[in-house]
Amino acid sequence: MSLNNENIDLYRKLQEHLDKMPLGFPSTKSGSDIKLLKRLFAPQEAKIATFLKFGWERDLEPLYTIYERAKETGISKEELEQALDKMVQKGLLMFKRKAEEKYYGNALLMIGMFEFQVNKLTKEFIEDFHDYFGKKWLAETIKVKGAQLRVIPVEQSIESGHNVSTYDDVIKLLDTTDGPYMVTNCLCRQIKDILEQPCKATSRRELCLAFGFAAELYIEQGWGRSISKDEVLEILRKNEEEGLVLQPDNSQNLTVICSCCSCCCEGLSKIKLLPNPGDFTITNFYADVEPDLCSGCGTCVEICPMEAITLIDDISSIERKRCIGCGNCVIKCPSEAIKLHKRKRQFIPYPTMDDLFDKIMERKVKLKEKALER
Repeated sequence: MSLNNENIDLYRKLQEHLDKMPLGFPSTKSGSDIKLLKRLFAPQEAKIATFLKFGWERDLEPLYTIYERAKETGISKEELEQALDKMVQKGLLMFKRKAEEKYYGNALLMIGMFEFQVNKLTKEFIEDFHDYFGKKWLAETIKVKGAQLRVIPVEQSIESGHNVSTYDDVIKLLDTTDGPYMVTNCLCRQIKDILEQPCKATSRRELCLAFGFAAELYIEQGWGRSISKDEVLEILRKNEEEGLVLQPDNSQNLTVICSCCSCCCEGLSKIKLLPNPGDFTITNFYADVEPDLCSGCGTCVEICPMEAITLIDDISSIERKRCIGCGNCVIKCPSEAIKLHKRKRQFIPYPTMDDLFDKIMERKVKLKEKALER
């Protein structure tokens, strides 16, 4: 993909602008950052994006505010609105409606532009994304502890005596949102299908859930479909049956629930490669085996997404640092030999995702200050 000097400067300005977000868009020596941006943004769109601020929900801005910054380019308000709407359709921006007003903001790469490519993936985008994500973006995100998702136990794995927090109980968590409710195809599994590496955990694709303003965005853009709360519960029940890992967003104001596997999920598949996935996952539980009850059937070994369980002398043994507390081994154990236990340190999710991003931004600023002191 060739770029003239003028376009390179344009996309470099966009990269530098997006890098100011909590989870930014760091530059690379290889040029994979510019290549991915060129794949996503047309030149005019790249220019317009530099006039937008980052927003999840709280900080999205109305058209007239953005126009006051962009009008210096000579673009009319009507032309700007048309361009912004097209960028939303392409999955480049965050967007919401409030009354009759439209609100826009730059989206993160993840959760954001990547997920918004659902149903419109190409092999070229997948190649460019993986080149950038694996070699640069993920490492930078880990530095600022930018976990946007957390793991909660599947419903049947929780015992009544656990006194489980609302935010770790998927049924109670659903009560924190009045909807609307939306289901869409899993982008990670769509990628694997295109690469001819289909998911080993499920044959279903329509199983990623969104709520509130995120659901409205997907429904309005035709990326997903509106469903009832009962349908949400049925999808979660099937996901549990298939041993998928429940990952809601890292907030008390529920926006998304991903149902993941370690063979497809962009996050879990990378975490699985680490020697201690449990230390890199936001989770409040871990699993343990009661040896006297274990029959040595190996069911738990097969279902564990992190390969945390092995059979030693025909007894299951769980490596604590690999366990992410998903609870799938608990509900699949025919001998009821595995139980979930609370970790000593209990994590409480942020009130909203905007609060999470505020905290990530604080960490990012402190890291830059430390780097300058060296």
